[in-house]
Amino acid sequence: MVRKLIGWALDNPIVVILLALFLAVIGVTSFLNVNVEVYPDPAPAIVEVIALFPGASAEEVERQVTVPLEVTFAGMPGLKKVNSKSLFGLSDLKMTWHYGNEYTYQTARQEVINRMSTISQPLPSGVTPAISPESPTGEIFRYVLKVPKDAAGREVYTLNDIKAMQDWVLEREFRRVPRIVDVTSFGGTVRRYEVQPDPDRLRRYGITLGQLQATLANSNTTVGGDYINPGQVAMTVRSIGLFGGALDPVNKVLGLKNPVAAASILRAEELRRIREIRSLVISSVNNQPIRVDDVVEGGRLSPGQLPGERGVVVSHLTRLGRIGYWRADRERPPRSPLPIADVGHDEDDRVTCIVLLRKGEDTLPALKDIRAKVRQINDPAFGRLLPGTEIETYYDRTDLLNITTDTVTENLLTGVALVVAILFMFVNNIKTAIIVAINIPLALLFAFTMLYVRGKSANLLSIGAVDFGIIVDSSVVVVENIYRNLAAHNYPDLPMKERILRFVKEIDHALLYSVLIMMCAFVPLFAMTGPEGALFAPMAQTYAFSLAGALVLALTLTPVLCMLLFKTFKPVEENFLVRALKFRYLWKLQLCLRFPKTTCVVMAFLIGGTACLIPQLGREFMPELEEGNIWLRGIGPLNMNLDHQVAIAKQARAIIARYPEVESIVTQSGRPDDGTDTEGFYSGEYFVPLRRQKDWPRLVPQTGWRRWIWGSTRARTKREIITAMNSELERVLPGIVWNFSQNIRDNVLEALSGVKGDNSLKIFGPDFDQLELLAAKAKNVLQDVKGIANVGVFHVRGSSHLEFRVDPVKCQKWGVTTADVNNVVSSAVGAKAMSSMVEGEKLFDISTRWPKWRRTDETSILDIPVDIINNQVVLAQGSGITPSAAGNALPPPAVTGSLADTSNPISSTPRIRLGDLVTPVGADYALAPNGPFYRPGASTIYREQGKRFIAIKFSVRGRDLGSAVDEAKTRTKDFFQIPYAGVWSGEFEQMEEANGRLMWIIPLSLALIFILLYAAFRSFLDTIVIFSNVFDVAVGGVWSLYLTGTNFSVSAAVGFVSLFGIAIMEGLLLISYFNALRIQGLPVHDAIIQGSLKRVRPVMITAMTAILGLLPAAISTKMGSQTAKPLAIVVVGGMAVTLLLDRYLMPVLYSFYGHREPPEGGGGMAH
Repeated sequence: MVRKLIGWALDNPIVVILLALFLAVIGVTSFLNVNVEVYPDPAPAIVEVIALFPGASAEEVERQVTVPLEVTFAGMPGLKKVNSKSLFGLSDLKMTWHYGNEYTYQTARQEVINRMSTISQPLPSGVTPAISPESPTGEIFRYVLKVPKDAAGREVYTLNDIKAMQDWVLEREFRRVPRIVDVTSFGGTVRRYEVQPDPDRLRRYGITLGQLQATLANSNTTVGGDYINPGQVAMTVRSIGLFGGALDPVNKVLGLKNPVAAASILRAEELRRIREIRSLVISSVNNQPIRVDDVVEGGRLSPGQLPGERGVVVSHLTRLGRIGYWRADRERPPRSPLPIADVGHDEDDRVTCIVLLRKGEDTLPALKDIRAKVRQINDPAFGRLLPGTEIETYYDRTDLLNITTDTVTENLLTGVALVVAILFMFVNNIKTAIIVAINIPLALLFAFTMLYVRGKSANLLSIGAVDFGIIVDSSVVVVENIYRNLAAHNYPDLPMKERILRFVKEIDHALLYSVLIMMCAFVPLFAMTGPEGALFAPMAQTYAFSLAGALVLALTLTPVLCMLLFKTFKPVEENFLVRALKFRYLWKLQLCLRFPKTTCVVMAFLIGGTACLIPQLGREFMPELEEGNIWLRGIGPLNMNLDHQVAIAKQARAIIARYPEVESIVTQSGRPDDGTDTEGFYSGEYFVPLRRQKDWPRLVPQTGWRRWIWGSTRARTKREIITAMNSELERVLPGIVWNFSQNIRDNVLEALSGVKGDNSLKIFGPDFDQLELLAAKAKNVLQDVKGIANVGVFHVRGSSHLEFRVDPVKCQKWGVTTADVNNVVSSAVGAKAMSSMVEGEKLFDISTRWPKWRRTDETSILDIPVDIINNQVVLAQGSGITPSAAGNALPPPAVTGSLADTSNPISSTPRIRLGDLVTPVGADYALAPNGPFYRPGASTIYREQGKRFIAIKFSVRGRDLGSAVDEAKTRTKDFFQIPYAGVWSGEFEQMEEANGRLMWIIPLSLALIFILLYAAFRSFLDTIVIFSNVFDVAVGGVWSLYLTGTNFSVSAAVGFVSLFGIAIMEGLLLISYFNALRIQGLPVHDAIIQGSLKRVRPVMITAMTAILGLLPAAISTKMGSQTAKPLAIVVVGGMAVTLLLDRYLMPVLYSFYGHREPPEGGGGMAH
């Protein structure tokens, strides 16, 4: 079949060339249109469910929401684990599935939806679980809303206005963008209309809180009647009672040019709605209406007083988070002492949005559509934004893709140029170099075509790690064999086509076996599962397609080009370089053959010494891909309030902004309103995009030889920036635990481990107090381990609660129920929504809430009055007070609210406070009348697989991950006694699982190759000698990692896989040569010398193309090079040692047994 293909190609050269041109066109089209990712999503199917339970403590959330949901979702097909967090007002569950094509995100999501309809026990009223749109790599675009300012520098719109525009306009616009699953907003305030009752006025007028709430609920409705038929027309009958006519005031300002005028109209519309609320009639006394105006804080409006000053106000929902934003406006001197306001604008309160990509969708087309949507929205003709506002982008994944793509493209082009140069140097024939070089881009274009046709994405790891030595090897074999035979004038009487056909047929068997062996070498890449499988599977596919394309081209296009270009073949003598290499190689080989045992002993010592070096190599899961940003997290005391966290964030921004490498800073204090992030007020997250590295100032003095090569100064490395930043933040802001990462990396590691941090120690156990003690003990140990930094405990305890236990005995005395007390607390301290303000499509709560000064501390809250409506008041004889008859109210008191008026019998009823109906509780929740109302409680409750745990997060800097965690494990191994246990999680866990899988996948791959070799040679001795080449190249790979200080990682392991394939392929061809010459009758020594010398040039070409093809990737320090760098270092180092060692060891080993009769077919793959 293969030989027919070769013959057909030589018979139809024009067709082959046209097909090659067609492949080039299709390949370029595919290359331009195929989706490119920074790296693929390494997370399995993860479905996150969130449930808001406003006002509930962490313990209540766990008991009433989290546990029932965990029980409901348990046992779903393919479910690996369930992580949950319970905190104030929020339950968050992350369900992680096993890796595999059968467990896609869509199937997992559908399983969750099915289970949500069968929750094991009823959830509290108003709690509705929902699936979060969050994805570890889905945050592809971020922006803030830019707000215009007036002449005094004040923002013309309120945060209520901006947040409403984001939630009700922009979110809907971005959800319509293809491939976008959702958007999440952070910052700003959600408008709420608050009615603030005055308890004294309510009491004097005989109005209860329930009456006021009922009035608000019943006076803001619209109902429909039926049809009436006046004449021939059908008309509907409607009763409109909605405040403001349910019209959206924003519609009145759209299209205005003046933002100040627009804001004035909005404020006037708010006052109009407030007046309508104040004018509502609650009751009537002696035919005189009692309005909301009469019973709210401050009473009726005095002349000149604005309606929204007090009593009925436009407020906002309780803030759970806040956004700060700083962006550089101009260049500033390095480490400038100027305030950040002088070099940029710093704003304490902004509204930001994150656009989320649907899991599995293509990033580049989505980003293109998002940018088009932003341009459309910012265009004044769009007409949906408030006048003067616009979207300001501060993160676009396109920038990262472009930078890393440029880096990879530069490495590829440099590698191709070096490969062509090497080919010309060794072959000394420009035609030969061109023929081989043509196959490199065509093979890559074939791979891109296959990826595009199959709907797969290319990623920068799969592209940047392509080894040209592997791709070009088949063409090198074909061209070198044709060139050598033509130079030797073999078959001179035959036509050129027949001669080339014979030369190619000589090696077709060897080519097929070589490619088959390379495919087996890449079995570990195809067999990988887990995060490493997600990362390297596209690379394996790219290699497979490239090898397949290169083989087809080597058997079709390469012979055709040789036939066309070698018609006037003039053999060129070996150039000086090849002759010099052969001369030096010959005398060294003869020396080794003269002392074979000594050579073997030396090689054994070298291999053994290298094996002893392996334990000294550092270990990590994957090298960290440079994303061009810093993701910083600062954790403070758990009982910290939002204002304190915002103040800390402002100080931290001032410190970070002084670094000239920083482009902008976005701080997230607390969490968003929708619960898509599960942080408390104690947490501050900082997104710090950096400038391009080429723009970083050169601040570090150079010394020694580096000064002469790179100049007197250099730019700081990112690690140096982080170290300096960390030291300064810890010095200025003590008590805050900092953690440095990157945006995508942080999201991925959190998704895989369930903890925000690169690595963590999870301590499982039932008792919170004991968990805290163990965590404190472990933290002290971890801080003493070299290389472990930023150690922090995700505390469970630490939240502060004011807990008022409703005392049933006290309530019985006054006829008050628990529901009455709870209603007062939820309305007075919280804000109980009674109705909704309808503004077009927007809805905002109308709530009752006590004025702030009446609910600021324990004393004021205990003084809140409670209505007594089920108690019959019997007045003493002669009191002079006559209760009013049913339905006849007493005349109202003066508007001034004088307390001297006693005409209302309700005013004679004892004043019952909240403090009269509640009692403190003790440790076991029994009533403790003399105890405090203050109680410490849980802030966040972490669970995994139904078990509580506490986490100690940490980073590793200045040391490899494996040795640092191994030392920490040794120091903490005796800490835990049943029922408590410690589990190491995060990147270390992924590394251990990946290494465990590689420990059996790689030997399995080598076993398959061993079987193939034996099938080809029918000799265990030949197979074992060929396999010795694996140890030779491994020596080079290990030493290259050690000398460059590169940690062993999955990327490095893939480099060894590639190296083993090349080494075995080279060994196969060399031993096959020896056998072929022995079959011809040459003595062992002569066969070894002649065969080795003939292989000098092909081996040098293959090795040097492999080395120089990946050398740019091995030495690159630019963004996008980090992931493929260990792989490239291993291949470059291993192939370099190949030139020095395996060309001597295999001939020496063959000399021990080569005198025996070669097995049948043992030389069939020589060329």
